[in-house]
Amino acid sequence: MINFFKKIRKKLLSNNKFSSYIIYAVGEIILVVVGILIALQINNWNESRKQRLHKIELVKLLITDLEDRKAENIADRNSGLSMVDVFRKSLKYWEDNNDIDTTNLKIVLGLLASDDWYYHNQTPTYNRLSNSALWENIPDSLAMQVNDIYYSRFTAIKTEFENSREYATTCKINYLRPSGLINLNQSAINLKSKIIKNPKNFISYVQLSLANVKSLNNSFLRSENSIKEVVQKLHVYKSSL
Repeated sequence: MINFFKKIRKKLLSNNKFSSYIIYAVGEIILVVVGILIALQINNWNESRKQRLHKIELVKLLITDLEDRKAENIADRNSGLSMVDVFRKSLKYWEDNNDIDTTNLKIVLGLLASDDWYYHNQTPTYNRLSNSALWENIPDSLAMQVNDIYYSRFTAIKTEFENSREYATTCKINYLRPSGLINLNQSAINLKSKIIKNPKNFISYVQLSLANVKSLNNSFLRSENSIKEVVQKLHVYKSSL
C-alpha cells in the first residue's frame, strides 16, 4: 500500500502536476489523520468497555457480599427463633405449673451461659469496595443506603451481640456459677433441685435472655429487608452501566 502511494507521488511530480500533487498530499495527510482518529476512537471504546466491565464486576462483588450477609442473618435469626421457642416453653411451664421444666433445662442453662457470640459489622469486601472507583460513580443516594446497612444495621446487630455476651457473662458470674449450674454434666433433676431454691432468679434471667434474642431477631429482620431493597437497586444500577 505504501509503495502504491509512492508511485502516485512520483508520477505526479514527473508530469509537473504540482497542484495535483499538493491536493494529493493534502488528501494523504487527511487519510493519515482519519486513520489515527479511528485508531484512537477504537482504543477509547476498548478502554470504556474495560471500565464498564470493571464497574459491573465491582457491583457484582458488592451484591454478593450483601447476599452473603443476608444469608448469615437469616441463619442467625432462625437460630434465634429456636432459642425463643425454648425460652418460651420454659417460661410457659413455670406460669402453668409454678415449677421448673426439666425437658430442655440443660439447653436453657447452656444458652444463658453463652457469652461467645461475635458479629462483624463490616467485611473485607465492603472495605475494599468503599475505597474503590465504584464509590466515585455509584449514585450518592444508593451509596448512602449501602453505607447505612454496614454502619447502622450491622453495627446495631453487633452491639446487640455484645450486649447479649455481656448479659451471659454476668449471668455466669452472678448466678450460674454461685448456684452450681455451670456444670451441665449433672442430671437435669439435680440442676432443678438447685434452681428451685430461688426459682425467681432463674426465671428473671430467662426472661431477660428472651427479650435480648427477640430484639436481636428484629434487628436481623430489619437488616434483611434493607439488604433486599438495596440489592434490587444495585441490580438496576448494574443494568444501566
